[in-house]
Amino acid sequence: MTLITESINLKLKKMIRKLFILLALIFSVTYISNAQGRYKINIYASNNKATVSSVDIVANNTNICVSMRGKIIIDPAIGGTPGSDIAYTYYDQFDGPDNIGKLKSIGDIAVTYYDQYDGPDNIGKLKSIGKIVFTYYDRFDGTDNHGKLKSIGSNKITYYDVYHGFDNIGKLKAVGNVTIIYYDRFDTSEALGVIKQINGNSPNVNVYRLQGLNADNY
Repeated sequence: MTLITESINLKLKKMIRKLFILLALIFSVTYISNAQGRYKINIYASNNKATVSSVDIVANNTNICVSMRGKIIIDPAIGGTPGSDIAYTYYDQFDGPDNIGKLKSIGDIAVTYYDQYDGPDNIGKLKSIGKIVFTYYDRFDGTDNHGKLKSIGSNKITYYDVYHGFDNIGKLKAVGNVTIIYYDRFDTSEALGVIKQINGNSPNVNVYRLQGLNADNY
């Protein structure tokens, strides 16, 4: 009986040890993922237009909002105000001429921009915050969407071009698995260019439908 009890106890100890190892692995993977950064891409869609408006990033417990109009906003609650514990650095003449004066780091989170060494097409545009990388269409992608966002993190961004017909060239087509479809000349129930439907979902994408007279002016 004693031998059976000792055998059961030994098995239990091995199982508990394996459980602790598994929990440690899960914790370490989660920590690494959080340190590299989580993000949400925000799409604003009115009746006639859809656009990537901003990206919300959480890196090293810092909340960062990147506006597609060029602003980087740090959550005031965790250090976005003067006198806070977060240190900010900026590019200067010793970093080259392309991005002087722009934000270089938020605490230990690096911020980079495209410069002349990346080619002439997107100099000055945001390249990365932490591990979140931004890419843009350039001359090798054709002329229809030159300079527009091509990807954020692992989410590819596409637009309508001449290969989709001539009615909605330049309009946002997809972000990750979220697809925007517009009425074209072959639809008679709605005006040309009105959003017909938004399909799909992606874990890193939020879609906000806007209403009202000024909805297209965002």
